[in-house]
Amino acid sequence: MTFMRRVWLVAVLVSLGCAACATTQVMSPMSACEQGRTSGCGPWGDELLQQGDIAGADRAFGLGCDAGDTQACLALGRLRMEGGDLDGAEPPLTKAYQADGEPGALALAELREARGGTQDLEAAARLRREAPALDKPDFEFVFAYRVDAANGVGNDISLNIQPLALFERRLTFGGNIAFARSGASELNGFIGYQHFLSSWLLSYARLMVGGALDAIPGQGPNVGGELGAKLCLGPLGHLNIAVGSSRSSPAYMSMGLGLNGLLVLLAALH
Repeated sequence: MTFMRRVWLVAVLVSLGCAACATTQVMSPMSACEQGRTSGCGPWGDELLQQGDIAGADRAFGLGCDAGDTQACLALGRLRMEGGDLDGAEPPLTKAYQADGEPGALALAELREARGGTQDLEAAARLRREAPALDKPDFEFVFAYRVDAANGVGNDISLNIQPLALFERRLTFGGNIAFARSGASELNGFIGYQHFLSSWLLSYARLMVGGALDAIPGQGPNVGGELGAKLCLGPLGHLNIAVGSSRSSPAYMSMGLGLNGLLVLLAALH
């Protein structure tokens, strides 16, 4: 290939690349939305709202919502609520709520409160309780590092079960096994309560009962309790820090990582 042919080939490729870039850059949100690119529906709807075109914004958000864009569903529901169309606002807000999103639950609660009936107010209260717990896993495996005043450094593995049906994940139960490098170990069951300070932070308390695996005959059950806080990571799990005491472990502090139980089981299967 001669030098001039190479120059022409490079020029053609550059021209084609620039044309493609220009086409991408000039594509409007309206065109993107109508071509099925849901990311364009929200911006298009916002533009139409700024222009005062309520009907057009309703259509744009509706296209995004139908394609599964949760933010578009929220925008559509709120737009219709502002216009007094509570019945029309319910389907998109319900769709956003079913996507396990806190904003969708809170917006749907506002709609129920706007209706004002007794059943609607009860439903609104339930939605507000559910909102911070919606995206949390039903059960977790928690792997913790702990320091015990009596037994030294050790580890703790827990199974924490927290289905939404148990007072919106506020009631929990499960079991844990703790073992120290000194050889001391215990196996407990527990029941607990979680208080959601927000969707990403909660405090908890639990009561434990079980036994020390190296217990002296006649010593009795291992009874104790634990207080802690969790930094929630949505559906992935959480980070936590806790302090506790039991008959086998008079005073301990732990730091742990909780992982969605389904993810752990899938990883184990592979």
